[in-house]
Amino acid sequence: MFNFTSQEKKALITLSIFAILGLAVLGYRNYIARPQFNVVPTQLRSAEVDYKAFIKQKRMININTAEANSLETLPNIGPHLAKEIVDYRNAHGRFFFKEDLMKVKGIGPKKFNEIKEYITLE
Repeated sequence: MFNFTSQEKKALITLSIFAILGLAVLGYRNYIARPQFNVVPTQLRSAEVDYKAFIKQKRMININTAEANSLETLPNIGPHLAKEIVDYRNAHGRFFFKEDLMKVKGIGPKKFNEIKEYITLE
């Protein structure tokens, strides 16, 4: 069908090898060594601001003023437990320490340790 000289066959084999290597590198870059992009807000462009602290600060929930739907954004706090927190706060007044949250029925030391970094009393 195709009558190639030995030199043309070598050239085709070499080009095929480079094409396969190029596709392998492209596949590696796109699927294996995919870079992780962190979208950083404009106020975090300076190096001295800690990104994780910023995210944590934005997610902090004031347990003395939060409504039930806000409390549900805390890890492992569902609608029923959020209502329990609001009801406890209405019955007993504000929380003075984060640990006071463990007085609410359904919040023990394990659940408190999961949410303590996301709550504030301010």
